[in-house]
Amino acid sequence: MAERKRRNTLIEGEKLRGAEKVRRIPVKVIPTDELPRKPDWIRVRVPTSPRVQHIKQKLRSHRLASVCEEASCPNLGECFDNGTATFMI
Repeated sequence: MAERKRRNTLIEGEKLRGAEKVRRIPVKVIPTDELPRKPDWIRVRVPTSPRVQHIKQKLRSHRLASVCEEASCPNLGECFDNGTATFMI
């Protein structure tokens, strides 16, 4: 296949694809020396209750792993606290 050459002109009615489609979108890059800190409200502690630990121990004793644990689900504490877990068979 012949390689398409990049054009600077836009032809009305022509459908652009790939890099040609997004090439004309202006992007402003602001160089910084350090990354901005995340706000305090975005930092949430993972709830760990005795029930969560009980469910984890129960899974370990039966040599099981839940989908939630394998996927590092952020809602694991909430589900385990309710006594539920998801498994793939």
